[in-house]
Amino acid sequence: MPTDPAATAAAVTDDAADDRAPADLVFTGGPVYTVDAARSWATAVAVRGGRIAAVGAEHEVAALIGPRTEVVPLAGRLLLPGFQDAHVHAVLAGTVMSGCDLHQLPENSAEAYIQAVAAYAAAYPDREWITGGGWSMEAFPGGNPHRALLDAVVPDRPVALPNRDGHGLWVNSRALELAGITAATPDPADGRIERDPDGSPTGMLQEGAADLVNRVVPAPSPEDFYAGLLAAQRHLHAFGITGWQDAAVGVGFGPGDVYGAYLAAANRGTRRT
Repeated sequence: MPTDPAATAAAVTDDAADDRAPADLVFTGGPVYTVDAARSWATAVAVRGGRIAAVGAEHEVAALIGPRTEVVPLAGRLLLPGFQDAHVHAVLAGTVMSGCDLHQLPENSAEAYIQAVAAYAAAYPDREWITGGGWSMEAFPGGNPHRALLDAVVPDRPVALPNRDGHGLWVNSRALELAGITAATPDPADGRIERDPDGSPTGMLQEGAADLVNRVVPAPSPEDFYAGLLAAQRHLHAFGITGWQDAAVGVGFGPGDVYGAYLAAANRGTRRT
């Protein structure tokens, strides 16, 4: 098909004009590490339309500073490209963060956790289950919280809160009841039910024992997973992590279609890398 020389020239001219357009954001006063063996270091970076427009010395990037350009002086602070994480559980972690999130409390204490659970339960009286998690084992003797602490603030609804590493689950008496866990329930082969001296379950379930409760917790909806992905994306980006491999995607990983959340984000244009 013949090419119109005038149209081609106009397109080239437009592209060149775009390259010279003022940047939205410019970082100055590096160092900037580029991860480019041929040119490893720079001192300034320009960003336009959410993409890097220029990397180089300050006098090279200065031409892209316009009247509306935001200029951020690095003042000697190191600027790096985005980090990549090869093993995260972004969607599942984001879903936890979208519930009763105990990760970000200023104090890792039993009292702080109980207050947060009570506040969350009061704020969401229609939630069938109180889920979320992110508590630290250091806040409890032996790393094992007791169901009575949760019963005191949420006696009428089931509560299920995984700890920070995801290998333990803290539940209240109502959750144990719905799961059918009693003193007579044997430990599964891949887990342990923590018990009081009389054999009663304490409310702390280790490893595979958590599945005894997880199987009766309502699975997150596709929209819950999608919201979880966006929450995790914001959290990861705040730490400079711009790409990752989700280790909980596929059959048998987690309580639902984690992969569907990534497809939804791609289709809606909300996935950012």
